[in-house]
Amino acid sequence: MPYKLIEGEVRLYYHSTRHIGSRPDGDSAWFKPDNPDLLSNINGRSAKFNKGGFAQLRFEGIDALELHYPGHHHQMLSFATSAREYLLDKIGFDTTQIEYAPNPDVSTAVRSCVPVACRASILTRAVDPFGRPVAFVFAGNAPEYSGTSVYLDVDRLDTSLNASLIRQGEAYPAFYSAREVNGVRAGGLPGDLRQHLTFLSDEAKTASRGLWNDDTTNSDNQIGGEADLFSLAIWPKLYRRLSNYYLNNTDPSIPKFMAWLQTDSSRNDLVFVLSIGEMLNLSDILASQDNTIKMKYEPKDVIVVPR
Repeated sequence: MPYKLIEGEVRLYYHSTRHIGSRPDGDSAWFKPDNPDLLSNINGRSAKFNKGGFAQLRFEGIDALELHYPGHHHQMLSFATSAREYLLDKIGFDTTQIEYAPNPDVSTAVRSCVPVACRASILTRAVDPFGRPVAFVFAGNAPEYSGTSVYLDVDRLDTSLNASLIRQGEAYPAFYSAREVNGVRAGGLPGDLRQHLTFLSDEAKTASRGLWNDDTTNSDNQIGGEADLFSLAIWPKLYRRLSNYYLNNTDPSIPKFMAWLQTDSSRNDLVFVLSIGEMLNLSDILASQDNTIKMKYEPKDVIVVPR
């Protein structure tokens, strides 16, 4: 499957009229392409850049535990920070020399780092609705010229940071189908690449690596209030829906959360469940009783249809 190769650098902060620090996590980073024009009109959408010239990447095929969603909230902190440190180390930063701004809850904003920047390359064929290139990310420069159309096979995928994160149990599989953008079909993960990421995830789960040692996505999670979310290692897509609900409702409960999902198609995502070959809604693949909730299917079994 052809992807566009774009070379550039990853930075964790920059200076304009003031110091601007990024808030990296386990599946995103600031990327400054050598040629910003290469991130224009990627199958109907263009990347959005901040004042420093950086676009926020969204790593294809994976989802790490949330470290600051929304605001200061997070999932199980040990694994959320572990994914961040693992990713930054693999990009090339010295994680022992990254200084974060003090925060009473979780320190996430970068003040300084060594080195200041790291070379990286991405393979992308879609930009999400927030202007983030959806990409496979690689440390260092690529052998081809920037702007080249590159066929991404399983062997090359295996050298990506995406694959490394999922291999080590630092992230869940997170699959999305192609979408139509301005009449153009864009994104979606080819079957052979999805199957390989699934294989890597299965290996990590069997070996109880990383988050899999504490994963409770398919177990009954007792949630009596918002604070209970902070100690969970569950599929981040489900966490984000739960977090949005508990943050914005004065009398929350799991039964009311299920009703909240079902009353709005923008949050009750359409999903395709591979094992049964059916298109369902997110609420259909959840099981709840009293104040417990779990997923009926494993994350690897679910393909989300983008809005």
